[in-house]
Amino acid sequence: METQVDKAEKGKKLKSSKLQTDQEDLKGTFVAVLIVGGIILVGWLGVFGLFLDRA
Repeated sequence: METQVDKAEKGKKLKSSKLQTDQEDLKGTFVAVLIVGGIILVGWLGVFGLFLDRA
């Protein structure tokens, strides 16, 4: 038979593991955003370089 303390401890463990999973997902999202931002920046700088070269 579970006591209320046991239930509270299980709830804390579940919340802790969920927070850790959420943070890992956000790390992947952050890396993906950095990669996309880098691609956009490189493309923009390339077009700007062409503009300066032709001017």
